[in-house]
Amino acid sequence: MAKKDVVVIGSHVQGMFMRVPRFPVADETILAFDFREALDGGKGSHQAIACARLGLPTHFIGSVGRDRLGRIGASWMADSGVDLTYLKWNDHVSTGCGFVMVNPSGIPAMVTAMGANMELQPADIDRALGLIKQAKLVLITFEIPIETALYASTKAKEAGATTILTPGPAAPVTRHAFDCVDLLIPNVGEAQTLLGRRPIESPDLEDLAGELKAHSGAAQVMVTLGERGSFVLSEGRGGRIPAFKVKVEDTPGAGDAFTAGVSFGIFHGATLTDAARFGSLTAAHAVSFKESLPGFGTLMEIQEFARANGFEIPEALQGQILSAEIMPRRPEVSSDANDSFDHPPH
Repeated sequence: MAKKDVVVIGSHVQGMFMRVPRFPVADETILAFDFREALDGGKGSHQAIACARLGLPTHFIGSVGRDRLGRIGASWMADSGVDLTYLKWNDHVSTGCGFVMVNPSGIPAMVTAMGANMELQPADIDRALGLIKQAKLVLITFEIPIETALYASTKAKEAGATTILTPGPAAPVTRHAFDCVDLLIPNVGEAQTLLGRRPIESPDLEDLAGELKAHSGAAQVMVTLGERGSFVLSEGRGGRIPAFKVKVEDTPGAGDAFTAGVSFGIFHGATLTDAARFGSLTAAHAVSFKESLPGFGTLMEIQEFARANGFEIPEALQGQILSAEIMPRRPEVSSDANDSFDHPPH
């Protein structure tokens, strides 16, 4: 049976922002302003939306509450073309959400309640095994119980899928914890944390990636470096992939856009280096927009963005992009739930 799908297993977390004149101390109330529910979700829903907008046949396995925020998150994904057959709806646990206070210097203070995300269990992965067996790629994020994430990687590998893991938030891992991971994509701080180290600003990237590969058991490692691009270690050889220079409007979601671009490249047979270059392009597009969801581009939008800025799409993917069935320009995403999720299924 031909492998044809992309399955994302991970989180949805609704972001809520407000500005404050200063951060409160214990037992103090501060009057805030400019409250907004951002177009911003968790790593899992981000990657699912970004993959679907690139035209990949994408499914999401995750867990939300049967509440307003759960319906909004489901609508965002469905409107982008993500299949939600295996989205788990919880009656007694709320959808994950994060509150972000931003002071006048632009420094954030954050608190996150993972909520229904922590209800995703190995049994939920088992219920979706039929889907996973059809998957060419399985993307797994943390922000769900780590035992569920690792169980999912094992089942996906057994099913013959290529497995990609983004391990944030990171914690030290035991040796060979990621034996079933084909591609591990941490940022530079997460890479050091996974090894049980206190992160430093400028580690030797080749040594770091090599040690992480050997310790974790992942087959290949790609360390993201923000505005400095990424470092790819594959088959014992490492190389730096530069970022595309653009005016930055907002950075949340950039890493998820990068992972989606990498996934697009791997899905279509590109080398890991070319996949990382395309990931850099999708990430550059993402940071050119305020908030996360508006920056996740369709293939047509990525093409137009590259042309407008004089950026080059990797040659290995140019033909695929030109010949692909490109999704129509997407409608504007709103913070209101789609009517189809007013009464989510039981």
